[in-house]
Amino acid sequence: MIYPFSKRQKHGWPPTAVPNRRRRDWARILGWTVVPALLLVTWQVAAVRRAQPWLYPSVTVVAGRLAHPLADHFNQGSLFHNALVSMLRVLAGFLLAAIAGLTLGVLMGSVRLFRGLLEPLVEVLRPLCPIAWLPFALAVFGLTTVPQVFGVRYSGTILDHVQLGMVFVLFWGAFFPILINTLDGVAGVRRQYVALAWTLGASRGQSFLHVYLPGAMPMILTGLRQGIGMCWFVIIAAEMLPGSDSGIGYLLMYAADQLQMDIVIAAMLIIGVVGAVLNFGALAMMRAFVRWHGKEM
Repeated sequence: MIYPFSKRQKHGWPPTAVPNRRRRDWARILGWTVVPALLLVTWQVAAVRRAQPWLYPSVTVVAGRLAHPLADHFNQGSLFHNALVSMLRVLAGFLLAAIAGLTLGVLMGSVRLFRGLLEPLVEVLRPLCPIAWLPFALAVFGLTTVPQVFGVRYSGTILDHVQLGMVFVLFWGAFFPILINTLDGVAGVRRQYVALAWTLGASRGQSFLHVYLPGAMPMILTGLRQGIGMCWFVIIAAEMLPGSDSGIGYLLMYAADQLQMDIVIAAMLIIGVVGAVLNFGALAMMRAFVRWHGKEM
């Protein structure tokens, strides 16, 4: 039966968003509790039945490794230390990529001359996988670390583990997602808004701060989110460079060579958790800076 609009409201039409929201909340709760619990139970049962702890360690064994993150492994440092080294490398590569990608993206998106000159080069270099640059990074930068750039051979700090070759590979992984999203965000700003700002007497600087930047911010933040995720993805391969003696990826590969699969799985879990934290942090930043995005007027 088709009701008039007043009766539709009386009979609960259109349906409210509350039931759908509750279902989403319950699905999220189950996804963070029941699903992981089922996977852990399946893992534990399979490991016990397999009875090969050197290949299929149980949940309890891996949990024991994770419960002592400061314990040293193979004289190569602890899980915490190696994860911290990897994070520092990722941070260095990401910050350099963010500075270069944002600057070049804004220039190419707002100045057609820059875009015409640089876009062919960008399109040729962008498909190159960051891992493909590992031999080039090793040949050009060698084993040079950040302190050695400033004339300090050994600083005794964690910076001695940050090789320029790794930073370059991480930079390459994050640069193009940031550049392309910034470029598309700035170029996608409606010209009517810019013309209106100029009509109201806004200068170029004011137009950039109050029109271009807010309009492009959702895409810029998306590029930064993709960039930090790509950096953390590439770090595992970057830490396979000769001369690397630390990092969560290095520890993972070293433990695999020693058939210590419990440490391998513990390192894998740390990589996954850190990646999830970085992603959720980027999402929180996006919600904080662009609350208006996606909302109807």
